[in-house]
Amino acid sequence: MNKKKTLKKRTFTLDDLQPIKILDESKLHDSKASEFFKNKNEVAKALLECLIENDTETFMEILDAYLCVNRTQVAQKTNLTRATVTQAFSKKGNPTLKTIAKIVHEAVAIRK
Repeated sequence: MNKKKTLKKRTFTLDDLQPIKILDESKLHDSKASEFFKNKNEVAKALLECLIENDTETFMEILDAYLCVNRTQVAQKTNLTRATVTQAFSKKGNPTLKTIAKIVHEAVAIRK
């Protein structure tokens, strides 16, 4: 009976990759998405721009990303359950306008 060949262990790892140098580093800056979504002014500007451009898909993506960072706080402040907020933006979710309005109001409400 013939012996089956087994694969050798891979010797390649991501650590073996050489870093790529970017030619113009002056235009780059460090940014963290979680910091952006904690700033309600920036989120409000992005949502307003989506409404002006009539881009509903991006509007929902921004709102969903905002909720990834602030889901529990939004659920508490809007008196919605966390499950309702999560389900509203799932693939099968079909949130009502009332639910979206509550979440957007909390997302863009800027308190002095």
